[in-house]
Amino acid sequence: MKTKFNHSKLKLAIVSAIVAGSMGLSATSYAATATGTMEVSTSVSISCTISAAALVFPAYDPTHTINITGTGSISYNCTPGGSATITLGEGLNPATSSTDSVPVRRMTGDQGGSPLPYEVFKWTDEAPGVAGGLSDWGNTQATGRVITGDGSTQQIPVWGRIFAQETNISAGSFSDSVAVTFTY
Repeated sequence: MKTKFNHSKLKLAIVSAIVAGSMGLSATSYAATATGTMEVSTSVSISCTISAAALVFPAYDPTHTINITGTGSISYNCTPGGSATITLGEGLNPATSSTDSVPVRRMTGDQGGSPLPYEVFKWTDEAPGVAGGLSDWGNTQATGRVITGDGSTQQIPVWGRIFAQETNISAGSFSDSVAVTFTY
């Protein structure tokens, strides 16, 4: 009986044997490893979103002897742990004696005539041991309101007052616009 060899099959068998033999030699026996660390960092800045609901007063009668009050609110959502100061501007029609620290705000009427003065207040209970109460809300760090964010939407009240018996006030609608600023 004669065995016939096919050269291409013989070459394939030899190459297969070499490959199979080399697989037995572990790659880890020829390789080394080294390790290190990679620092990863970032910083998280405070960020806030704000919206303000209108400060609304009931109808004003200049002949009444009682001050009228109104309420509004400011809603905000700030990065947790970040603090900011909320300040309120002097409005579009401040009196000449108005300052950022002691704003003298005034609404103007759609029929002209004298402007109608009003005040805006915040609740102050921020300092430990200080009795809370209303104080003027101004446009400085000292007269603003400090808040600390917790990552959820929070709402703080705004109070306003128009003094009784303002003189030379014409009938009509009165309005003003006050800038609300978050400084962080």
